[in-house]
Amino acid sequence: MTERAIDSPRVAGLSYEAAVSETAAEIKGILKGAPAVIRGMTKHLSKAAGKLIRARALLACALREDDTVSPDAVKAAAAAELLHLATLVHDDIIDDADKRRGIETVHRKFGEKYAVLCGDYLFCTALELVSSAGVPGERETAFGRAFPHYLTEVCLGELLQNRNDFNFELTERAYFEIIRGKTAALFEACFYMGFLLSDEKGEASALYTEAGNTLGVIFQLSDDCADYASTLRKSKKPVLSDYARGVVTLPLIYAMKRDAALAARAKKGMELSELKAAVLAAGGLDYAYKKIDGLYKKASKAIQAMAGARKRELLTELLKSSAGKM
Repeated sequence: MTERAIDSPRVAGLSYEAAVSETAAEIKGILKGAPAVIRGMTKHLSKAAGKLIRARALLACALREDDTVSPDAVKAAAAAELLHLATLVHDDIIDDADKRRGIETVHRKFGEKYAVLCGDYLFCTALELVSSAGVPGERETAFGRAFPHYLTEVCLGELLQNRNDFNFELTERAYFEIIRGKTAALFEACFYMGFLLSDEKGEASALYTEAGNTLGVIFQLSDDCADYASTLRKSKKPVLSDYARGVVTLPLIYAMKRDAALAARAKKGMELSELKAAVLAAGGLDYAYKKIDGLYKKASKAIQAMAGARKRELLTELLKSSAGKM
């Protein structure tokens, strides 16, 4: 059965800009107002706010016909960012990272045991927050199931990546399977949940999940390319850090396919400057950029088919930013 457009009584809405501000305030309030036993860690995290990319995506997708956003979308957007923050806290433990967003990582400052529990707390808070969001009519059940489903996909993607650390025989297909879980799943969740909070008809659902997943893949691909293309000053993180941690990404996968000897050399260990030169010479970075261009066209097509000029404008800006086309 084709779902009807949402025709239930409309809750007074917020402008997109106001919704973004409310989301930032919600996150800050949660982090600074956490229970005393964990407040030191969450207040520390509040010192370095992220760019709210996932929240902005959800809020843009949640725009209704009159270009307003339901206040419940703010809860969902804040929950998505808290979930992302939880994964970062746990990732930093796994990667033994010293800094995140310019501040000392939680496990460095408070210890690994406390960092694990801090991440767990953020997961629980995100789930509690999203469960308090009201969703109109028939979409309530789908909304309630979405967050746990996508959280599972993120966890499985992270497990796949960790299982393939230092796997220099990783295929391109396996690489995309990993990033569709660990990164793209949360973007898809934001697009889908935003759709459920909008007043678009049910048949538009596929546009949102396709655009969200594709944008998420682009986001990760761009980050993986930056590992080879950026300088420390520009990226504000160590260059070629993926290789140093044993994470095999698309530029290297393609380069090893073109240069049969490179895989053996990479496995034994190479100087980072030597590795970068080999990847560039084999066309690994150019190949990854071409993949981004193809995915960009796919995501753009889905976005342009969505209702609402303001929504299309905002999502196109996010897409361009993720693809490095700003």
